[in-house]
Amino acid sequence: MAKRTAESKPAAPPAEDRFVELMLLAADFAKSCGGLAEAKKALADAGQFIHQAGSVANAEKAISVLENLREKIG
Repeated sequence: MAKRTAESKPAAPPAEDRFVELMLLAADFAKSCGGLAEAKKALADAGQFIHQAGSVANAEKAISVLENLREKIG
């Protein structure tokens, strides 16, 4: 039974593949922010926001409330 469970789990991608995926994502993020300096500031701002909110879940709730208000205001 344990052998069958182990066989059914998908293998984790190799560390090199995951690193390449993360680097491509980071490059796309920096490009969409307008450059590396802007991306660093955006990440710092997001980190500060999450810290002030107390958790990622709280930060997500706050953003959700803002999005709902924006939709209602038009």
